[in-house]
Amino acid sequence: EPRRTEEPAQSTGLFEAANREFESTESGSDTSDISEELSTQGGEGKSPGEAASGLKAGPEDSALPDTQLQREERPTSTCSSSSVVGEVVKTMQHFMEKFGMDLFTVTQAFLKNTGEVETTLYFLQTGQRLDGYPVWTREDDLELQKDDERVRNKLIAKFGAENVAKRVAFRKS
Repeated sequence: EPRRTEEPAQSTGLFEAANREFESTESGSDTSDISEELSTQGGEGKSPGEAASGLKAGPEDSALPDTQLQREERPTSTCSSSSVVGEVVKTMQHFMEKFGMDLFTVTQAFLKNTGEVETTLYFLQTGQRLDGYPVWTREDDLELQKDDERVRNKLIAKFGAENVAKRVAFRKS
C-alpha cells in the first residue's frame, strides 16, 4: 500500500514534540537547568534578554519568544527528510501505545527488521518476521561488515538475498 506522506506540517511538529519529550525523559532535569543557568550566568544585574544574547538588548531583541519559535521551525521546514522522520516517530509512538512498549523496545524492533514498518508491526505482534526469516542481530550485522563471500553466503542462506541487500543499504543510510 502506498505510504502516506501528506501532512508534513503536522508531522514536523510531532517530531519536535517527540524529540523534546525524548530529550527531557532521557536526561531528567538537565535540559531545563541549562537554560536557567544561561540566563543567570554572569548576568546578575542584567535582564534575562540581555544575559541570553550577551549583548545590550535593543528593542528588537526583546521579542525573544518569536525569534526562538522561528529558529526552531526553520530547520524542519527546509529539511526534506523531516516529514519522513515525522512519519517514523508517529509510527513508533503508535506501536508504543498499541503494544504498551517503551521507546527502546520499539526502536530495537525497527533496527532488527531493517526499519520496515509492516515487518516490524508483524514482529511486535507475533515475535516473528512477516517473511518467515529470522530478525537481524548485532552478530549478524558484524558478520555482514566482513567482506567475506562465505560469510555473506551464510547470511543469504539465513535471511534471503533480498533481505541481505536491504540490510546493507539500511546500514549505510
